[in-house]
Amino acid sequence: MKSSDWKNINLGTTLNGIRHTMVKRVLSPYGRYRRFLMKSQWWPENKLRQYQFKKLRNMIHYAYYHVPYYRRLFDQNGVKPEDIRSLKDINRIPILEKEDIRLNHKDMVAKTKFIPVLYRCNSSGTTGKPITLYRNLHNVGFEHALIMRQYAWGGIQPWERIATLKGELIADSKIDKEQYWTYSSAENRLVMSSYHISENTVEMYVKALKRFNPVAIDGYPSSLYALAKLMLEKNIRIPLKAVFTSSETLLTSQKQVIEYVFACRAIDYYGMAERVAAIHTCEYGQYHIIPEYGYVELLNCDNDNGDYYEIIGTSLTNFAMPLIRYRTGDIIKTPENPVFCPCCRNYPVVEKIIGRMDDYIVTPSGKLIGRLDHIFKGISNVIQAQLYQPDREHIVLRIVPDKSYREQDGKKILNNLQKRLGEKMLFEIERMSDIPRGGRGKFKSVVSKVNISSGTFERQAV
Repeated sequence: MKSSDWKNINLGTTLNGIRHTMVKRVLSPYGRYRRFLMKSQWWPENKLRQYQFKKLRNMIHYAYYHVPYYRRLFDQNGVKPEDIRSLKDINRIPILEKEDIRLNHKDMVAKTKFIPVLYRCNSSGTTGKPITLYRNLHNVGFEHALIMRQYAWGGIQPWERIATLKGELIADSKIDKEQYWTYSSAENRLVMSSYHISENTVEMYVKALKRFNPVAIDGYPSSLYALAKLMLEKNIRIPLKAVFTSSETLLTSQKQVIEYVFACRAIDYYGMAERVAAIHTCEYGQYHIIPEYGYVELLNCDNDNGDYYEIIGTSLTNFAMPLIRYRTGDIIKTPENPVFCPCCRNYPVVEKIIGRMDDYIVTPSGKLIGRLDHIFKGISNVIQAQLYQPDREHIVLRIVPDKSYREQDGKKILNNLQKRLGEKMLFEIERMSDIPRGGRGKFKSVVSKVNISSGTFERQAV
């Protein structure tokens, strides 16, 4: 970074980067897990299965003796840890719903763990029901090592410069100066805002990218596509080694534009705040379920083809708040016939990730905001939430409150929304007893009736 760029460093972003770096790479056993994952990716299938069963059996044993919810659940269903003698025996344990976590939250945290030292995260998920989750350092380190391995599959090393285009907020002082990005020197990253991409700002984003000169970008598909589409309209291209996408479904139309503008492959990977399953893309562009991370069961959906499945996942590394047979609500499509991948890893192949299909929010000035689950962080008194946009000037926050809901909870969500949209729009809260689901029973956290750029931005039906 040039010395002149230090004035653009946001102290809060850097301090947060230092905290994340310390937790992920220093305090956690990241190094040990990274070495392990670089070896385990070449294991034969039977060794991977043996590893999964050993980790699964340990998790079930631990959950029974240290997590009140599972002790109660197992006893009610007549199941003991020693009854799980194979991977198939996990079917004796009931599927875990998100509502089960909400209703039994305190009893799902292991009693051997001291909550203040655990890593806390929040999830709204595809069902729109926010919950607080806890992780231990082993889980944090394992996941970070797994992400670094995904980067390695894309030809990127941990020390190389990365730009991010996700849900981070940029300081108001920078936004006032029309600087929609900041530098995190601790992580060697350019952190860009997803909430200010428009025809008027695209050249500013391009200038920041060229100055930072990253080797790759990691971001939400909707944000990356919005930026790439506007760059394409201005005939601007920035060659990179790779673009990584996650947290949303990567559409074919998005992938084509992103790959053309950045002259590299768009590498998609899947995970969730609950940390029970991971799907990564290998060097040959094939999706693979990662067996070292979680034990994944595929629940067949009711469809004509029979190759659509819901992901049911069990964490193999998070002993702080074990989730066993958790229903993710996310759908994948498997190949009709067995597929051999040239990467030669003995990981199950996935044809397509279907889940997480949210609409965009369109601001009055034409900015496209594709992911807003961050506005629900810290809110625990809402059962379901959805943003509905009937027109460019109007957003309705639909919520299903629980008994502990207070008026200030809704105001806090609207305040978070206002910070991210930053424009004069009319916001209102609509309380509902239930929010209707869309096709295939999938909940959409954002529903917009606004025509996006008169058809400029495509959306592919699933």
